[in-house]
Amino acid sequence: MKAKALRLPDNLLDAVRFAEKREKLDEPTTLRKFLRLGAEKYVGDNYARGDISLREAAEVLDLPLREALELFWDMGISGNVDADKAFKAISFAEKKSSKKRSS
Repeated sequence: MKAKALRLPDNLLDAVRFAEKREKLDEPTTLRKFLRLGAEKYVGDNYARGDISLREAAEVLDLPLREALELFWDMGISGNVDADKAFKAISFAEKKSSKKRSS
């Protein structure tokens, strides 16, 4: 783990102090927790928009694929593949499969 110095606005420090008291944590632990939550939200938003794959999201968050998927479900992110994309993928796979059988 690396040490970093940074300046934080007073309103963010107020939120950190609030969480410290509420969860009985020290300041460094609370800051790490806040950073982790922010990273999860940022990566989750990118995944939801389709900017990154589930695999990329899991790698950035250092989680197994299944845990990343469950994290996103808990965040209300169901996935970045809509029904139309899924139907096209299934149709494509069926066409490829039927071509292989006829060859």
